[in-house]
Amino acid sequence: MYDKHEYKKSFKNISILFFVAMFLLLIIAIFLTIFTGTFTWNGLYISIINSLIGVMIPLVLFNILYDNFTKSYHNREVSDRITEALIVKEELIDRFSDDTKREFIQKTTASLLGKTEGNMLYSTLMAPYLNNRYNFRRNFKYYISYTEHVPLQSEWFDIDDDAYYWVKQELSFFKNLSSYNIENNSISVGFSYKESTLDALYNRENFFFRENLWVNDEHIELLQSFSDEEMRRFVEEVLNFRFEFNDEEIPYTVRNNQEIEGFYLHFHLPDLIKVEENTEHKFKILFQMPQLKSQKKFIAIISEPTYSVDILFTHIHEKVDVVAIPFFDDAEAISKLPNDIIKVEIDRWVLPRSGVVFVWDEKAQIIKPQVEEKQEMLEY
Repeated sequence: MYDKHEYKKSFKNISILFFVAMFLLLIIAIFLTIFTGTFTWNGLYISIINSLIGVMIPLVLFNILYDNFTKSYHNREVSDRITEALIVKEELIDRFSDDTKREFIQKTTASLLGKTEGNMLYSTLMAPYLNNRYNFRRNFKYYISYTEHVPLQSEWFDIDDDAYYWVKQELSFFKNLSSYNIENNSISVGFSYKESTLDALYNRENFFFRENLWVNDEHIELLQSFSDEEMRRFVEEVLNFRFEFNDEEIPYTVRNNQEIEGFYLHFHLPDLIKVEENTEHKFKILFQMPQLKSQKKFIAIISEPTYSVDILFTHIHEKVDVVAIPFFDDAEAISKLPNDIIKVEIDRWVLPRSGVVFVWDEKAQIIKPQVEEKQEMLEY
């Protein structure tokens, strides 16, 4: 590290050395005049005056240049030391305001990648995280199972086996709510009859789960005619919806409105989360729902930064062929288990809007009677 005492000592030594060198040159000049026989006291006096003038001007110029050089070097050295301390020592970084920290990250990114690319990377990927737009989750487990058997036939909501699959879902994850902007400790789940409505819910922080409910127009009209109380009955009796917070089941209210093209479930979390700011809380959702067979896809989206993702998808393997299309950067995370169960396992961070689309089609069937008839004709 730069030492001010050493700097002054070095500057003094160089000045003395320069003066001694010039004094030796003066003595050599005097000896030369004596040796050549041109020595006079008047000439010596003039030579000394000229030599002093000759020494002082270069010495002053040298001191100015040397001082400027050493100060520039000193400033760079101090800047490097400050920057190194800011990067390495967290206790120094914590003293700065959040805006100063963000500005430092933005300028550093622009310095590494260039102004255009650096600002693009900062505004699109870094800024949402630094501004607490996203919340972080861990141990995301999502299990989806398709079947043709409908376990419940409601007397006021008839489900046709031929038109619908029955889908069971179980979702769980851990989440820190310290930076979560929850109004009155209330969070929501949204079900939508259209993808356009579902996409809008991804921009609303209090909706921690969204799902498409694919039903025909007749059932959409019926569901939209329900009162909030009738919709609550549908959620409880048909969907068999259950939400657990830290392994404790939380009651909910239901809002149904034609304008929202779906229905919302609202949950009031315990006041305990206001105290436990640095604690991860466990979320768990279990439900079942009808889905039109004509919708031959299922989309599993990671809506928030998530560490460790585990997805299991099962369908009627005797009747359909399922293909998983990932839209995250790890295709090798997908594997097939017995009975055509598809498993997605990622043991690292996954960015928002990543996920996987499961698509399927009916298995090709060979009509045996026609094959046997053609064989008999050939033999004849």
